[in-house]
Amino acid sequence: MIDIGRAIQHPTEDPNWPRKLGIGALIALVPILNFALNGYAVEHLKNASNGMDVPLPAWDNLGEKFTNGLRVFAVTLVLALPIVLLTCIIAAAGGGLAALSGGTERPGDAAVAGVGALALAVSCLAALYGLFLTYLLPAIYIQYAKTKDVGACLRLGELLSIARADTGSYLTIFAILIGITFVLGLIAGVLNIIPCLGQILSLLIAFLAAPYLAILLGHLCGQYARSNNIVV
Repeated sequence: MIDIGRAIQHPTEDPNWPRKLGIGALIALVPILNFALNGYAVEHLKNASNGMDVPLPAWDNLGEKFTNGLRVFAVTLVLALPIVLLTCIIAAAGGGLAALSGGTERPGDAAVAGVGALALAVSCLAALYGLFLTYLLPAIYIQYAKTKDVGACLRLGELLSIARADTGSYLTIFAILIGITFVLGLIAGVLNIIPCLGQILSLLIAFLAAPYLAILLGHLCGQYARSNNIVV
């Protein structure tokens, strides 16, 4: 069973948690370097799976955290390529129609309608595929913590095997990820209505939330690995 309360509350048991989250928030501000947050989650996953969730990992060995985080990102990028390529094709088709409409030759209504329908279908497919990738995310982190091998993280059969080890607990992690994404999106949407100040607050919350979410994800995945005897 996943102990959600423990996952949410445990960071505050580390006396240095404000400093560690603060450093994480600063790292989240830096493009590319912020991949280190993924590596931080992997390190915390390993600690939590061994029953050592406190103290939180220190921000030493930043290069190692960055390398591990970049590899995790590379896995998700490769898995997302099918939908990225489809989206690019639709964008190119739309650009072609726009170019034709600006010249002497105008595209027919059927062509415009066809591309529009295809774009809608791809958008729906992208949303569903995005959910599927979110579903795989905990398994990707566990597999990477276990193997440190990008290739192993691309083996869908092994990822799904991890997910099926305890379906109820795994779906709990998935539901938490979806719920947090929804809540943060809702907060950002409300704050963005407020000119300037709201947008600044929205960005501030996003950057402060990033290291905490890395800790939360790492702990949840670590709990899952430990309860299912997955050695990481």
